[in-house]
Amino acid sequence: MALHKDVEAVLNRQLVKEFDAEMVYLGMAIYFDKELYKGFAAWFRKQSSEERTHAMRLVDYILDRGGNPIIPAVAAPKIDYGSAVEAFNAALAHEQANTAGIYECLATAQKVNDPATVEMLQWFVKEQVEEEKWAEEYARMVEKIHNSIGGMYQFDHRVGKVARGE
Repeated sequence: MALHKDVEAVLNRQLVKEFDAEMVYLGMAIYFDKELYKGFAAWFRKQSSEERTHAMRLVDYILDRGGNPIIPAVAAPKIDYGSAVEAFNAALAHEQANTAGIYECLATAQKVNDPATVEMLQWFVKEQVEEEKWAEEYARMVEKIHNSIGGMYQFDHRVGKVARGE
């Protein structure tokens, strides 16, 4: 069954979000690297890579269904933030926007009775629960400890270990 034009359009809009997230997180990695928070930098590099993987999952699905994935030009990412709190809150907002995009894709697939796309999107729905969870937890933790240099570097070290799979 060919991909419905409305589903193809909404999946291509989500591709923009996924590729944008890849660049946003790369920008955050650069910011944290410059601020000497190497663990946070490693975390955001890992997240950047994950977002590219998410985008490619959509590209492959669109191709598998006979559609045309449209690879967007993305804006240069922000690489300077006023604080770690600002950066982590921006990451949380980005994940929430990505979730809204996935839900829009799901609603469109349901509306046109496309069970294959609904099924494929379930992976993204579950993934976004995980993505919003880390973003919320990390943003709240950084808000609590941002005035403590020692606390920030301990948290940075812990996040770096998670990013490296230690």
